[in-house]
Amino acid sequence: MDLVKEYEITRIEQDTIQMVNDQVIVEHNLALYLNNRLFCKLLCAPNNLEALIYGRLFTQGIIRDKSHVKSLLIHDTQADVVLNSELDPDNPAFRVDLVHSLPVQILQADQLFTAVETFDHESSLFASTGGVHSCALCQNDGKRIFVEDIGRHNAIDKAFGRALLEAWDVSQAFLITSGRVPEDAIMKALTTGLSIVISRSAPTHAAVDLARRSNITLCGFARGRRMNIYSAPERILL
Repeated sequence: MDLVKEYEITRIEQDTIQMVNDQVIVEHNLALYLNNRLFCKLLCAPNNLEALIYGRLFTQGIIRDKSHVKSLLIHDTQADVVLNSELDPDNPAFRVDLVHSLPVQILQADQLFTAVETFDHESSLFASTGGVHSCALCQNDGKRIFVEDIGRHNAIDKAFGRALLEAWDVSQAFLITSGRVPEDAIMKALTTGLSIVISRSAPTHAAVDLARRSNITLCGFARGRRMNIYSAPERILL
C-alpha cells in the first residue's frame, strides 16, 4: 500500500498563484482483534503494521516478548492476533507489572544533542508531506530504530514493536519523539522499562508528575543544544 498520494493543488505564494503537485500522507484504518475480540481501532500510516501491533500490545502491558503472540494475520483493514494460551488479556495477572526500579542509565548531554540532531534530519516522509510524527529508539552503541506515523502514539508503539521483534533490551535505550508528551506516553515508557524520554515538543503537567513519581527522565524542547529536563536530571551529564 502506498504511503503517500499525490494531488494537483493550487498554491498561493506571496503574489503568485500556480498549480503544483503535492504529496499527502495516506490515512489507514486498522481494526485489531485479540483472541477473536475487537481490541482497538487504529488510525495509522499503512507501513510497519506488524511493529505497530506488537508495540501496542507491548506498551499496553499485554505481552513482554514476541513469543507471547501465537499468530498474527494482517489483511487489508483487519489484524487478527492470537495469544499463547497462558496469556489472558482480561486477567490483570497476565499484564506486565509496572517497573518500579528503573536502571541507572547515565547519558552525556552531547550524546543526546547529537542523537536529536540526527533525528531532526531523518524524516524524508515529513519533508515531503508534513503530515507525520517521528520517533526513534537509540542505544549507546549507536544502534537506532526510526519510525513515522500520522499519530504520535502510533509512532511510539511502532518503535517499541520493532525493538520487541529485534529482541532489544529497551531499558538500555532512550526514546526521542517529535510530538507532545502526555501522561500515557510516560506510561508506555514505564510499562516497557524505558527510563529516558526526549521530545522536541512540550510535556503535559500529568506527564511531568508521573515521570517524577516514577523516576523517569523526561526532557522537552530538545532543539539544537538546548533542552528542558523536567524529572530525574541526574541521568544527564554535562
